[in-house]
Amino acid sequence: MANKQVTFKNYEGQKYEVKLRKPRKEVMAVGICYPPENIKIAKILVNPHQSEDDVRETIIHEISHAFFWGTSEEKINYFAETLSQILKKLGS
Repeated sequence: MANKQVTFKNYEGQKYEVKLRKPRKEVMAVGICYPPENIKIAKILVNPHQSEDDVRETIIHEISHAFFWGTSEEKINYFAETLSQILKKLGS
């Protein structure tokens, strides 16, 4: 699963690159969405060394930041957990 990547644009047209790669140790997180500050392609990193369910939830979480930058971590967490559980129950 490691070293896979995909790109997308958010609603504002900011391009993002999502990579299944462990963030730096200093970050102390399983995923990170770097801020889209005047750069051509913003990056999202997701640690692939998690369970499949946790990778899915982390991807949802970090992509949510890309679309809803500035939304509280609490709301992003709740959304990512909920959507991940729904997708799992639906078999996706």
